[in-house]
Amino acid sequence: MINNLKKIINNCIKKYEGAMGSKSVALEELNVKITDKKREVYLIRNYNHSEDREKLIQMYETFSPELRCLGLPPTTRTGIEHWIDYLAENGIAFVAEKDGRIIGHAVLVPTEDGKEVDVTIFVHQDFQNRGIGQQLMKVVIDYSKKKGYKGMMLVTERTNKRAIHVYKKLGFEVVDPYFEYDMYLDLRKVEI
Repeated sequence: MINNLKKIINNCIKKYEGAMGSKSVALEELNVKITDKKREVYLIRNYNHSEDREKLIQMYETFSPELRCLGLPPTTRTGIEHWIDYLAENGIAFVAEKDGRIIGHAVLVPTEDGKEVDVTIFVHQDFQNRGIGQQLMKVVIDYSKKKGYKGMMLVTERTNKRAIHVYKKLGFEVVDPYFEYDMYLDLRKVEI
């Protein structure tokens, strides 16, 4: 499975490297099939803002307010629209999809110096605890490493034990454990 992911990402990066010049341009034609813990098949692919925007808004409109993290995702449609538009303009996005429904969303936003990326990831509550978020994170980690970023940063609530466990399992370290958990992954130490 991981070898297949690596091969697909490598091929996509080689194919589009000339066209991608900037680190802030998304991969094209990334389609990775994954199987979750319930043996259901999902697709992880790049996000296409013009085609996927409404489906992504629908995912976030039905996202449980109790599962919001640090005020995200926004709770109003207008807030969701502005947030998604900002991420599409400034980031590199991937989605997990099941039967045409977006059920997971991960975004990389490069830092001003372009050396690292901030990560945002959400999986709809109806599809959590199936390994989908972990697979989505593996895709964004592999992509970030291949694009030459030095590190990945994310912030989560210190009470979000499941997410913290997954992030640590993937190599992230807690760098600031106070009000929130600031976590960092040194991509120079990650083997892909």
